[in-house]
Amino acid sequence: MRRHGSGWGVGLVLAAVAAGALFFFFARPRKPSGDVWLARTQTRAREARLGYPAADVYRPHSPVRAGASAMLPPPLLQELAALEEAQDFHGLAAAYLLRGNATQAAVYLDKAGHSPDVDCDRALLALDKGDLPEALELLDGVLTASPRHPRALWNRGLVLRELGLGLMAADAFERVASVGEPGWSTEAKQRAEELRRQVEAHQSAYTRALEVGNAMRAGGPVPLEQARAFPGLFRLFFYDALRAAPTRERTLELLPLAQALDTHEGQGTLVALVHHVAGRDFSRRGPLAREHDRLRRERGPPAGWRALIEQSRRAGETDVLMGALFHSQSIPTHLEDYEALAASTGDTWFTLLAAHWRAETVQKRGDRVQAEQLLQAALRTCSTSKLDYRCAELENDLAFVYSVLHRPADARQHALAGLQRARRDHDWVMEMRLLLALGQIAYIARSPPLAEAWFGEALARAPRDCPMVQGIQQNLAVMYQLALRPAEARARLELARACGPLNQLSGVAVLAELARSSTQLDEDAKHFGAALASLRASGTLNPSEQLLLAHYEARFELERDPARGRELLRGNLEDTAKLAREDVNARKARTASYSSLLFDAGGAGDFEAALALFAEEQGMPVPERCSLAVAVDDERTLLVARGPEGGVRGHQDASRTTPFREAEGLVPAPLLEVLRPCERIQVLARPPVQGHAGLLPPELPWSYHVGRAAALHPAPVVARHLVVSDVEPPAALGLPRLKAWAPGEPDVRRGVFSGASATPGRVLAEMADATEIEIHAHGLLNPEVSDASLVVLSPEPDGRYALTAREVRAQTLRGSPVVILAACRAAHTAPFLHESFSLPVAFVEAGARAVFAATVDLPDAEAGPFFESVRGRIRAGAAPSVALRDERQLWLQRSHAPWVRDVLLFE
Repeated sequence: MRRHGSGWGVGLVLAAVAAGALFFFFARPRKPSGDVWLARTQTRAREARLGYPAADVYRPHSPVRAGASAMLPPPLLQELAALEEAQDFHGLAAAYLLRGNATQAAVYLDKAGHSPDVDCDRALLALDKGDLPEALELLDGVLTASPRHPRALWNRGLVLRELGLGLMAADAFERVASVGEPGWSTEAKQRAEELRRQVEAHQSAYTRALEVGNAMRAGGPVPLEQARAFPGLFRLFFYDALRAAPTRERTLELLPLAQALDTHEGQGTLVALVHHVAGRDFSRRGPLAREHDRLRRERGPPAGWRALIEQSRRAGETDVLMGALFHSQSIPTHLEDYEALAASTGDTWFTLLAAHWRAETVQKRGDRVQAEQLLQAALRTCSTSKLDYRCAELENDLAFVYSVLHRPADARQHALAGLQRARRDHDWVMEMRLLLALGQIAYIARSPPLAEAWFGEALARAPRDCPMVQGIQQNLAVMYQLALRPAEARARLELARACGPLNQLSGVAVLAELARSSTQLDEDAKHFGAALASLRASGTLNPSEQLLLAHYEARFELERDPARGRELLRGNLEDTAKLAREDVNARKARTASYSSLLFDAGGAGDFEAALALFAEEQGMPVPERCSLAVAVDDERTLLVARGPEGGVRGHQDASRTTPFREAEGLVPAPLLEVLRPCERIQVLARPPVQGHAGLLPPELPWSYHVGRAAALHPAPVVARHLVVSDVEPPAALGLPRLKAWAPGEPDVRRGVFSGASATPGRVLAEMADATEIEIHAHGLLNPEVSDASLVVLSPEPDGRYALTAREVRAQTLRGSPVVILAACRAAHTAPFLHESFSLPVAFVEAGARAVFAATVDLPDAEAGPFFESVRGRIRAGAAPSVALRDERQLWLQRSHAPWVRDVLLFE
């Protein structure tokens, strides 16, 4: 969105230090004693360990009550001065950390530089703020440099415990105990034992609850104690026991359980249900109840369930019908009926379950924006409900939607909310599902420490679940490969192979990538062949996944037999052409095959061939002059420049050690000199470079060449300037209203759509014949099926608010417009390697001749005048790239507005 401010003892110290120059003019500093770090106290107030060694003296932990930090003795001023004189900034930071003064500690840690000990204390600042991911990242860095660093291991245990990862925390404390430090090792061992005991007690209680619940479903006694401890699980058991009750007497035996569960929820729906069922005719209901119980226990065939569904529907036994639909997994095929049945019960449990299935159905259609809205609405019900079992599942559903939309922060927020609900409900199975979900979210966000933590807890809870082990380890291998940490990636593949041949495309992909630097290629070839055979024999791959597998085979073969590898890659490109437009996996295979061929040509120094491949991939003629082609693939970079006289110069290296983050500085000086004489520069940048600012200097007139589809249409007789502004975003998104758009010079061609009328449907229709389009709104990333982005507009009557790139691309822009996206970060490109698909790309593919968008937030007071001037230059006949360059240079000289460097042009 656009851009539109301790305790008394510590206060005395700060005041004295501020005036300390006068005091220390007369008193010479002395060597600090242990008192500056509270080393002589009988107990320690902090549970964590300080990274500064002198402050890490063992004393038993005695928690400090709230506000008691003011009672801690302040450090002597002479001792602080001695540390300052010695420039022992870390020692000063430790003194303040111990006394709870995070602000002053941060000042000195900033001066202390970087070392394992210093970063250990930076992690404490993050822990104190509650930023557990940041603390974990910092401690992971310390332990990478110093694997047996006892203070980092200890604090990592505390962070993992705060995340609720008891077994991972226990492991960290056991590693501390193994170091053998007096005092610390004993306490670490005790902490580890207690953490393991708590997790084992939780699992044992859940296992026991399953046993007694299943016995109750079979007609056994009603276990009220377990029901109160596991209300969600026993609500499930209650419904099944009620459906299976063959007599009125057995039905009424369930009344105490209904009362206990209603008391927990604060409603009376289950007691009412028991009385309703007890009043039914059991000569008709009894046989249906027995059949439902038999089919559930024996996992009966579909035909049996279909018969029961029809019989219970005719008999009017709604609860048996709903149970049959649930256990036969038939809700999706009877969704409207189920929603009506759920509403008729008045039971929130069933309306939430219906919402889950409705969102699941919508999501499978590819409409994840609607799925998001449905789940948000259902979760509003959860805000006043204690049905944690159902609500945790909805949080998990929404976390998955946000993962697919590549919004990991939102995904993590909802997965954590679901995890909190699952823990409150003591639901061991849902907790495991959410641990895996959080690991997947961290994997998507490329956060190895967090992924290791969440996945690690799941592995520790089920170490012999080989399918889960293989899936997790192959995902971690991909993450480490993308992080350019090949040794860790290979180690993860070894752990996955302990359960048999690699059985996922992700594992095969990593092995193909590792082949470039492998010192054991023949051995890898055996494992690769076994994985290929296993995947092909499984019969689980659809046609596009088979194309991906064929690409990985070609990529691996390129390292063993280059000629054969090139042949396979060319064959794969022919096969992907049939599916690439409709299928994301086919597009991934196509892009990856071009990557292999491009770097193969660049590695051979054949930059003419490489430039031809760039053009072939985009479906355009080979540029004859003034072009730059750019590709980044893990550790490799390839650039090819063609100057105004047609000469080609290239550069390729494999020196990158960290993932690509920014484009500035990517183009070496010799290639810049080739391009400087150009009047206009066409940039062909493959993902992940496309859409980054700073690729070329601001004084050069350049633009990204994007899109493969639309031909430009002849300009219409009547020029039309469409402006979309002052939209009303849905309240649920929490987005502020943008500042009202202020028109520039009077323009008879201008039509403004604002407020409630600026809906996606209306805007799409008006864009068709516009020659200029200007949108002032919020932008969000929404990959959907094809990793697209969106603009937030005013909602339609049905609630649809998003103008997605998919919808824009499907439109035909007959006016070949110049488009200005004055939306926050509208140039942001989905961070995927198989295609750079964004709003600018979508507009170009729909027929726009030029699209302006920024990679940063836009200042309201300046954005309008800047884009108005750029548009004026274009109307006067300037090429879009020249208009942008000239106006940008003017603004930089006149106002030093740095944001104009981040305005990009796509053509």
